[in-house]
Amino acid sequence: MMNNLKKSLFTMLFVGASFAAPVMAQDLQTALKDIESERFSKAEQTLTKLASSSASADNQFYLGYYYLRSGQIDKAKAAFEKGNAADAKNQLNNIGLAGVALMNKDRATAKTLIDNAVNQTKSKNQDVLIRAAEMYTLSEQTNDPAEALRLLTIADEKDKKNERADIEMTMGDAYFLKNDGGNAITKYENALAMSPNLAEANYKIGRLYLRGKNYTKAQEFFKLAIQNDPEFAPTYRAYADALANSRAYKSAAQNYELYVQKSGTTDPEQLLDVARYKFLAEDYQGATAYLDQLKGKVNNPIIDRMYGWSYTALGKNNEAVESLNRFISSAPQKVMADDYKYLGRALGQMKTPEGDSLSIVNLEKAAPMDTTENLYREIAQKYYDMKRFDKAADYYAKTIKNDKKPKNNDYLNSALANYQYAFRVGRDSTMAPMDTAQIRQARQMYFLRADSAFAQMAQQVEKTAGETYPLAYYYRGQSTYYAYPSAVSLSTGAAVPYYEKFIELANAEPDATKKQNYRKNLITSYKFLASYNLAKKDDAKAKEYFNKVLELDPNDADVQKALNPVKTTAPKPAATRPATKAPAKKTTSK
Repeated sequence: MMNNLKKSLFTMLFVGASFAAPVMAQDLQTALKDIESERFSKAEQTLTKLASSSASADNQFYLGYYYLRSGQIDKAKAAFEKGNAADAKNQLNNIGLAGVALMNKDRATAKTLIDNAVNQTKSKNQDVLIRAAEMYTLSEQTNDPAEALRLLTIADEKDKKNERADIEMTMGDAYFLKNDGGNAITKYENALAMSPNLAEANYKIGRLYLRGKNYTKAQEFFKLAIQNDPEFAPTYRAYADALANSRAYKSAAQNYELYVQKSGTTDPEQLLDVARYKFLAEDYQGATAYLDQLKGKVNNPIIDRMYGWSYTALGKNNEAVESLNRFISSAPQKVMADDYKYLGRALGQMKTPEGDSLSIVNLEKAAPMDTTENLYREIAQKYYDMKRFDKAADYYAKTIKNDKKPKNNDYLNSALANYQYAFRVGRDSTMAPMDTAQIRQARQMYFLRADSAFAQMAQQVEKTAGETYPLAYYYRGQSTYYAYPSAVSLSTGAAVPYYEKFIELANAEPDATKKQNYRKNLITSYKFLASYNLAKKDDAKAKEYFNKVLELDPNDADVQKALNPVKTTAPKPAATRPATKAPAKKTTSK
């Protein structure tokens, strides 16, 4: 009985322990993989639990290692010191303290600690050599890749079976720091030869191509890394950067979100990066959702810019104006054309007189600096919508001047603005008072500008679209007629060719709907030509044109009166004004 009891106790104490050790080792490997995958929160839970269950020198080292890799330097130091207290002969914690010294930019202390640890282990402990080398690669400012390679070469000589992929990986990291991409790739490829599914190796090769701005090649290796291990989080972040540099912003945002999900990070700077990519992908709702998570956590004025641009796109104009005004006042040195552009647009979208006025002020600030859009076009349209046709005409002229390839509509809108304003000269309360001679001169200037713009517009349409624009010729006729006193226009007949060309094109129009839209313009054209021929004493020709009017409108009172006069009085052409929108057809092709 006693023997059986002892046997049972032996099983409980020792067989149970034999199972516990592999479990703890497995937990450690999982935690180290979590650190490499930047799942720091998960790694912390595992390593804290291991250190609590057994405060051994090794467990304290790996807990400290986690703290070091996650940037918690003071906690790392405390863990390493606790590890030294547990076992002064275990040199891993001195290596850890060397890493702390390097992070604190104390190279001398770090070198002393590493040299002593290597000497104490007589350069035979591979883990000490590899971890020491790694410490020389962790800090951006106090790294020493040459010393890392020296230590790794010693460790590699002891790898008789050539199976330590971590030696090759750390060598690759050292060469990466030396900007020696060729040797770095060779080392990462060596690691892959030993461990074909090593996602970290493909990720780091991709990172080298990313640094070299070979974004296509980088993406190829990041895809391989994801195939190797879909849970290796850093790949998604680097892949996002490569995609963003290829202007694939939507995919970049999706991959950065995958990084956040798989790493479990709550780092505000990482979340800000996701917001940036969503913003660049024009996912403004998604961008603001991430920005909302950062309130009170990140002091970066760029957040106000991103809010401002996003809110403008989302139609939240008050919020946009508030955010952009705050950004412009807090970071004037960072202000760019687009800040004024989006502020101007948000103000304009408020649809208030004050908003419209301030909108133009800000768009005018942006226009000379903007290299992507011709904002003079936007300003011109605003003035046109406000029926400030004189200002619209000026800004359409600037639009055309500042565009390498002006749009057909730029010429059309310039013509319409000049034409509309010509009728308002002398009646516009926003202008200084004018005498009769000044009014006549100004009216002539705007009508002639309209004629020139309609001519350019017709030429552009014929050249770029391979078709005609009949109304351009009609309004050339109108502009030429009204540019001068009626008697002068009728005697010179300068408008005749334009009316005739319009009539020719309008009557040749095969589309019945379009042709019907030209009806009023045709009536006006026929009336002018009738008047012109009456002035030339060609009554027969005049009657011919009057009859063409009656074909379109049998009840036209002016023509009936002209054909059956009490006294011979020729009607003047109607002063038709185009709608404030484009005439019947508005061409947008370049």
